[in-house]
Amino acid sequence: MAENSVDAKAERPSSDSAIWLDGGDPLPGRISRARLRSVKDIGLFSGIDPKTLLPDLSILGCLRAAAELEPAKPAIQHLLAADVSTPPRTIAYSELVETIEKAANLFHDASAGQPVSVAVILPMIPESLFASWGAATAGIAVPINPFLEFQHAVSILNTARATVLVTCTGKYGDGLWNKIADIRKAVPTLREVFVLDPQNGEKDFMAELGRQPGGRLNFTRQHDSGTEAFYLPTGGTTAAPKLVRMTHYGQLVNCFNMAALIGSGRDEVVAHALPLFHVGGLVTICLRALIFGQTLVTLTTEGYRNPGVIGNFWKLAAHYGITNVVVTPTTAAAILASGETPPSDHRLFKFFCGGATIPVEVAKNFHRKFGVWLREFWGMSEVYGCVTGQPDDGNPSVPGSVGHVLPFHELKVVEIDENGRYVRDCKTNERGVLAVCGTAVVPGYAQKELDAELFFPPLGDGKKWINTGDLGIIDENGFAWLYGRSKDVIIRGGHNIDPAMIEEVVSRHPAVQLAAAIGRPDRSKGELPMAYVQLKAGAAATSDELLAYSAEHMQERAAVPVEIAIIDQIPITPVGKVFKPALRIDAMKKVAMRTAGEIAGETTKVDVSIDESGKRPQVILNVHDGDAALLKKLDEAFSTFGFATKINAAGA
Repeated sequence: MAENSVDAKAERPSSDSAIWLDGGDPLPGRISRARLRSVKDIGLFSGIDPKTLLPDLSILGCLRAAAELEPAKPAIQHLLAADVSTPPRTIAYSELVETIEKAANLFHDASAGQPVSVAVILPMIPESLFASWGAATAGIAVPINPFLEFQHAVSILNTARATVLVTCTGKYGDGLWNKIADIRKAVPTLREVFVLDPQNGEKDFMAELGRQPGGRLNFTRQHDSGTEAFYLPTGGTTAAPKLVRMTHYGQLVNCFNMAALIGSGRDEVVAHALPLFHVGGLVTICLRALIFGQTLVTLTTEGYRNPGVIGNFWKLAAHYGITNVVVTPTTAAAILASGETPPSDHRLFKFFCGGATIPVEVAKNFHRKFGVWLREFWGMSEVYGCVTGQPDDGNPSVPGSVGHVLPFHELKVVEIDENGRYVRDCKTNERGVLAVCGTAVVPGYAQKELDAELFFPPLGDGKKWINTGDLGIIDENGFAWLYGRSKDVIIRGGHNIDPAMIEEVVSRHPAVQLAAAIGRPDRSKGELPMAYVQLKAGAAATSDELLAYSAEHMQERAAVPVEIAIIDQIPITPVGKVFKPALRIDAMKKVAMRTAGEIAGETTKVDVSIDESGKRPQVILNVHDGDAALLKKLDEAFSTFGFATKINAAGA
């Protein structure tokens, strides 16, 4: 038996179940191919050991099993342009596996006896996958957002004790790859840096791979269900990122579930356009497709940030025979607004959304225009990507629900106190914080001191429960419904307001493409609801018009926005989620400027800025012309806000 293979004597599930595809029932040495079309199908997995559904407990072992089926089949088709006339770069399964093996050997040798820890700072290109999975084979892979702040990237590298860095050059624009010398100085554990197409005497990554053997590993690493593969950064746009410790096994089980939900057949063609430093792009899309022997079509290096990908989305889907896609609701809204009509011969009818709840109007209009239902799933990096989903039973989706808990996981809703401590389990349809346990649970963070905020203390059932921080309910049919992040709830004088309620109403206006609601700081109420709006191309509307529309259609009076700001573009994270921290900071600054102007009389007397260097943003007031009375008034006024303020007086 291979060193990482699953015990062939382990009890395997029945092969006569309706959940297995033809020829996909569980057998030793191959991945099982299941389909989840209903809640009943999900229930059939009760009592099954997920290890019996995998050919191996390592990522490389599962990719090898896929490659053995069709070595010459295209594993990756990387589009070089967002049009159908430019031939893609194609990577066969045999080349994929051999290159990963070579990368693993290279990283093992380069680490010179130290625990292998490889930072990957690359754009969305095949080399990023080669490096990441090669690193996970030899030790730990650490994919890093190339556009992260330098100090945050260095924090990741030092926390992970990186021994190797794989990166590129300014050929791909501005990014951390332009600061290689500075990174070397700031990370003392680095032993080697490998660069794609180097220009300054650095070691050439692909040339070094060419010197390594393929077809075998020149080292031995035993794998079990606890063997770690990745330190995946999460969060960290305004603070040092947390590094989620991920095992091979946890990722593989998550991929099994997602393939069963979306499509596990070998003939599936999977669209890929989410970054490879994020769990959605790396695990939910890429690894999921490739361990099942499917073809992954990368929609250019820029992904959905490439306007041509959005504008030509359906042409590309039809040309490459794409059968399923995972996007964020913002991307679905952009595709809907593009005006493109799908060719009649397209095969794309599996359209899944994650990262945020889908506005009901977007889901309805998407189906009305394209004949495709948007189906939601939900998860986070700390649960390997996904724990709930809406099975495709051929019926309309249920907009707003993120579906049923998937196999090998448990989900419940709990009440917590003001300190985040567990109080009790909530009843059916009772709102609380979603908690998860099971195979989905990661070991924790690389920064172990952060584990206390991730895990609940033992709840007396012997299980390890994650505090997701998401608010929701579980209804009488076992389906989960989200009501946003607990930190996103707008608290208006003690009245809790779900921002999704506001976004849903504002998004119904025919001129609105995207809406994001936040709590605007207020001296008496704490927060007041406010919305930022991005209009559809060519559409026109005023803030007053949108405010009147909201007041007319909002069922909850307290949720009516006191302000709607129309901006050119809602800030979006690299994975396509609305980035609300930027909106909160904008609102904070506007309120601070307005308040300072009301008190000082002349806004030129006071400069307002926001300091984002700490754990929480802080308002900075630089007073140029003012006496002690003015300083006192400012201090009294700003002390009533919920944000931190620092007042600097000229000459002080």
